[in-house]
Amino acid sequence: MLRIAILDTGINPAHRQVGPVAGGVRISWVDGRARLTGDRRADWIDEIGHGTAVAATVCDGLPPEAFTLLSVRVFGRRADAPPHCLAAGIRWAVENEAAIVNLSAGVPVGSDPEGENVLRDAWTRAGEAGITLVAPRSGRGSLLVPGSLASVRGAVGVEADAELAYGELARRGGVLVAPPWARPLPPLPREKNFSGVSFAVAAVTNRVASVRLGVATDGFPPVEPDPAS
Repeated sequence: MLRIAILDTGINPAHRQVGPVAGGVRISWVDGRARLTGDRRADWIDEIGHGTAVAATVCDGLPPEAFTLLSVRVFGRRADAPPHCLAAGIRWAVENEAAIVNLSAGVPVGSDPEGENVLRDAWTRAGEAGITLVAPRSGRGSLLVPGSLASVRGAVGVEADAELAYGELARRGGVLVAPPWARPLPPLPREKNFSGVSFAVAAVTNRVASVRLGVATDGFPPVEPDPAS
């Protein structure tokens, strides 16, 4: 059974596009430390829909009997969290035997050296444990930790390109690129659904899981020339 941890706003397991959810955890910042709670579904269920949309994209086309999701709620109603919470979520995923970790965010390089170090350490240790790690390489013009840490074993940094259609992937100058579109939810128009680099990350996680499960036989597309180089 392939276990996929999704670090986001939680997951709604009742959503029709979401596969099986084995459980989860909520990670909150309380009195200067990361606090983990997960005894109740209410701890890790999604309240705003973003993490559920990410999970739906990750699940697209995967056989439900072959995988399960772990809901790691690191964000509340605002899509940000201290680096220590992200690191705690990664460590929890390792402890709960995730094979793939999907992280929807990161910390801008140079913005918080202490937090970056904590997050880098958790990411590196997860990679050393044999976990595939997928996260955004950049956001709002800044490189992000941990997604830009190309030297970490098992890590994949992702960029978004709105010119790509849902389901397409590309490599450009050694960078993996995916579309920023959430899984289609008819009759909702694409522009009314969630979008952003989180969904590029989810698309890559979906491809990783598809290859692991034998749903897709191809890995990632070949590297294309980088026009900027």
